Amino acid sequence: MLILAIDSATPVAGVALLDGEKLIKEEFSNYKKTHSETLMVMVDRVLKECECTIHQVDAFAVTIGPGSFTGLRIGLAAVKGLSMATGKPVTGVSTLDTLAYNLCGSNALVCPLLDARRQEVYCGFYDASGVIPNTLNENLACSPEEFTARAKDVARDNKKDHIIVLGDGYNPYAEFFKQELGKSLQIPPPHLMLPRAGALGSLGLMKARKGEFEDIFKLRPVYIRLSEAEYRLGRGEL
Repeated sequence: MLILAIDSATPVAGVALLDGEKLIKEEFSNYKKTHSETLMVMVDRVLKECECTIHQVDAFAVTIGPGSFTGLRIGLAAVKGLSMATGKPVTGVSTLDTLAYNLCGSNALVCPLLDARRQEVYCGFYDASGVIPNTLNENLACSPEEFTARAKDVARDNKKDHIIVLGDGYNPYAEFFKQELGKSLQIPPPHLMLPRAGALGSLGLMKARKGEFEDIFKLRPVYIRLSEAEYRLGRGEL
């Protein structure tokens, strides 16, 4: 089964092509250009270099959030368009699940973090010791202070001695996390720190084999919290 994975939920743009469990090609970009400039160019390049047409793809995988509101919309619009053009199905995968999958096989508490702006992070808490990450608590948007308090509680309750933090939500608050989590804190190497389209494709493949496909006409981003416009509207600023 050929899976084309497309990720634009964070500042990272990623595209990967998998043939079953075999990762054929993956592109990763964490540079200044916008997803609207790079994403479809990457898709085209991956397919051409693998001598594959879009119609040969059996299913698409896409990150559905949380993450950048604009990035999520770009990725979902691209995948919906490709699905409608080819008639091929779509699997939607959590951005936090995708990040946690980078650390599959770890006995630590795996905590993917995304920068949510406004002094908040999107976070998840996972047992990644098995074949796929198992969420231990609800995904949420919260302050760094609330995240560290919850991480300590979840680690204690699940007998985890170490807490691995990854994702672009780590760096803005790195010194605070080091101070609060102390020796229990572990940070993965750079190649595992950010979302990878290859990981997205692997999780998408598992869903596809179970027939867990999305209705593309109902598929929406999982934002977790209100957009800036919705937030300002609620405060009467718009």
